[in-house]
Amino acid sequence: MQSPESCLSCSTTLIADEDEEVADVETPVKAVEKILNYKFLKPKLLEEALAHPSCIDSVSYKRLEIAGDAALGLAVVNLFYLEYPELVQGQLSLLRSANVSTEKLARVAVRHGLYKYVRCRATAALDEKVKEFVITVQQEEQSEFYGGAMKAPKVLANIVESVAAAVYVDCGFDPKNVWLIFRGLLEPIITLDLLEEQPQPVTLLYELCQKVGKKGRYKALQRRRERHS
Repeated sequence: MQSPESCLSCSTTLIADEDEEVADVETPVKAVEKILNYKFLKPKLLEEALAHPSCIDSVSYKRLEIAGDAALGLAVVNLFYLEYPELVQGQLSLLRSANVSTEKLARVAVRHGLYKYVRCRATAALDEKVKEFVITVQQEEQSEFYGGAMKAPKVLANIVESVAAAVYVDCGFDPKNVWLIFRGLLEPIITLDLLEEQPQPVTLLYELCQKVGKKGRYKALQRRRERHS
């Protein structure tokens, strides 16, 4: 596991100002291909997936992000629908939400290093949030999938969604291929048994709101530990 100090230097790469000298675009593309164990037929798709909206000189990942959210959700639903025919609508919805939640995907971006390769001209506040979250995740157990000490920055989940969309488009819009490539990154896959052992408050709240036709809002509160001399 990286130390917090080395983590900060990695996070700065994500939030680096574009006026600074940066590596050739092929370097992050090849690095992410290695993480995915997948060679893109159209590398430009991955370049787009790695461009934050703050990069005004190129097409950003916003369009791909929407497709990636749908592609990952469909891939997860396909798995549970086919392997567990006894599951009902509410259970499928709960499992989809749990496996592609912002908290889960943000941790995927950190634990597999995807966040290091995004081109971004971000604010100091976002930079600090990402750094703090990276340190938080590094101190968690690998089995942790929703945390609670700190709300995940949405930008980190967006990275995973946009890269998933790039794979989805590059594979001819086949969710099965998306699942084959991303299943390892999404481990541990959240099952109903796991949810019973480790209830996911935000997902359960979302499910309850759906049942009563309401929209839920939540705020993450960070409890700071007191230091004792």
